[in-house]
Amino acid sequence: MRLSPIIAAACALLSKHVGADQSEEETVDLTIVELAQSDPDNFSILLSLVDEAGLAETLSSEGPFTLFAPTNDAFGEIPDNVISFLQEDGDALKNILMYHVLSGAISSTDLVDGGNYTTLEGSDLHVHDMGGVPEIGNEALDYFVNILLADVTASNGVIHVIEEVLITEDILELLEELSFDDEEESFDNEEQFFDDETGDLTILQLGQADPDNFSILLSLVDEAGLAEALSSEGPF
Repeated sequence: MRLSPIIAAACALLSKHVGADQSEEETVDLTIVELAQSDPDNFSILLSLVDEAGLAETLSSEGPFTLFAPTNDAFGEIPDNVISFLQEDGDALKNILMYHVLSGAISSTDLVDGGNYTTLEGSDLHVHDMGGVPEIGNEALDYFVNILLADVTASNGVIHVIEEVLITEDILELLEELSFDDEEESFDNEEQFFDDETGDLTILQLGQADPDNFSILLSLVDEAGLAEALSSEGPF
């Protein structure tokens, strides 16, 4: 992932509201949701999921809140089947999004190395300070993400733009489960192929049907002069 364009785009988010002729007071008239809406190139996926989970009204309320906001690129790293599952399971989607939100406006300078911060989901986020650049994440999973842009001030809190989606133990289990299901489905499809399509193929032709796995074997069989034998009636 190229970080510079993301940082530049995130800085553009600020420049839209912090011009030379604008006061700081004017910039904080926008809520967390409105600030994210002003940069759809980076936050349209987050906003869509927030809306689907019924959290837009919450994040537009008085708060204050702290939102660790994954970019569209961050969500792009999540498998499509996981996103689809979350969209179909409202509780799971709401929980993973609330894991990105803290109660109170917590600036980057308030994120103390080794500190734990309880999210609206109920689990803690842990801070790991890498030489003045705080990382936030799940200590139990040893999973931390970079803060790309900190302290984007809103009228009802603060946004910290993050490089990746924050993961809980439940989401990790879901990732593993869906990944296993995909592998199992792929295996079932391969079995179906062999059951339905390969009955009339010789041993040699079956090997040729899967060059990714058997190209070296086929080459050696050919060099040894055994291709004709393994194409004969057999059986072998």
